Amino acid sequence: MKIYNTGLGIKNDNFYKFAKLIENQFNHGGDKYSLDFNPDKEFTDLICEIAPGHTGIDWIIQTIVKYCGRFLNFQREKDLLKIATYSYIAWLKKGYHLKNEHDEDTK
Repeated sequence: MKIYNTGLGIKNDNFYKFAKLIENQFNHGGDKYSLDFNPDKEFTDLICEIAPGHTGIDWIIQTIVKYCGRFLNFQREKDLLKIATYSYIAWLKKGYHLKNEHDEDTK
């Protein structure tokens, strides 16, 4: 399998394509795993409440690890998209979207 370069131009040219694929993932999952009795939640929220673990989102982190393993075994695009989608959900669950300043490694 060919491995491609990822310079800033390539990242900029393809970011919105990637973001759209992630959007498709979380919209599909949000619909597929919605909770009829609570439209503000999905099964991921319920699972995190039932088994929060140490971080409150342990189940999400464990699911990301599962998809990392699947990617290592099969190298499928959809597993990378699942990893990115669950990372986004973890970011939301921890409330980082509510912050004005973010802990970025960009300075």
